[in-house]
This record gives sequence, C-alpha cells and structure tokens, in this order.
Amino acid sequence: MALDDTDRRRFLLVVVASLLVLPALWWFNRDDPSTAPNSTSGDAVALDSGTGQSNLPSEPTVIEQTPIFLDGPMSAVGGISEIAIPNADPLETIITRATFGNLSGANVCFAQNITTGQEVTVTNLDNNRSITCRVTLAPATQIAGIILQTAQFETLADLTDAPIPVQIRL
Repeated sequence: MALDDTDRRRFLLVVVASLLVLPALWWFNRDDPSTAPNSTSGDAVALDSGTGQSNLPSEPTVIEQTPIFLDGPMSAVGGISEIAIPNADPLETIITRATFGNLSGANVCFAQNITTGQEVTVTNLDNNRSITCRVTLAPATQIAGIILQTAQFETLADLTDAPIPVQIRL
C-alpha cells in the first residue's frame, strides 16, 4: 500500500507528537520522594482549612507488639530434634512378569528364585488385584518370572493380557 503526501504528513506529525508528549508525561508523573507526604499509614492527608496544617502527627507513632507464645511443652534449649523416618517394608518384594498355565495341585504357582513351599502374595501392578499361592519348583525352561494357575490368573487379569507386570511379596 503506497502512502500519499497527506498520509506521510499525518504520520510524521504523530511521530513528533509522541516523541514530545511521552517523555513529558513520564517526567511529570515520576515518583519524587521529596514531594511525597510523610505518611506511615495508608490514611488520606487532609489540610485544615483555617491553618493549612495537615492532620498527620509531627512524629511517626511506633506500636510495640509483644510476642505471642503458644501453649504446649517447651523444647530443650539446644536440644536435638528427632526426625521421623518411616520403616522400610519388612516384606521382600520382587517385580516380574506373570503368565498362566495348567498346573497340578491346589493353589500352587511356579516361581523362579523363590524357595519351594513358601507362600507368596502376587499383586497385579496394573489394577492392584492380588492372590496368594504356594511356590513349587519352577522348571529350568521357564521364561516368565511366575506362572499361575489359570483360575488364579483370571482373578488378577484377563487371559488375553498375559504376561502382566506383578509384584511378588514373600
């Protein structure tokens, strides 16, 4: 878009006016601590119409506040505070993958690296469902960390989700 002579003059006039007015406004509106009233509170300053004196006191007033102590037992001066740290989980846990199979026996499961005959709790990490089973010796060819009976696995998850992430608590 091309500008004609009239538009150019108007543009030049606006630029010159801005260069003069904006610094002047800044100079008149700047904070000058020497002209501010000596007020320590947010109260408005009023002048007496007869004498022209302000309603502010000549010296600032200081309000002394005493500390407030709450009730309760006193701590020993220079004593050592005890920091509460939660206990570690007393049960040993193993995170692994679980699948299902047709196992013989009631409530048994095949688990790697767990003592035979030990009862464990198996928790599905996806939905927090859990079951308990008794560990039997896992075959050497077992790939999954734990193999559950089909009925036990259905308690934890759908069969189509196998293998699933689980946590084994001893």
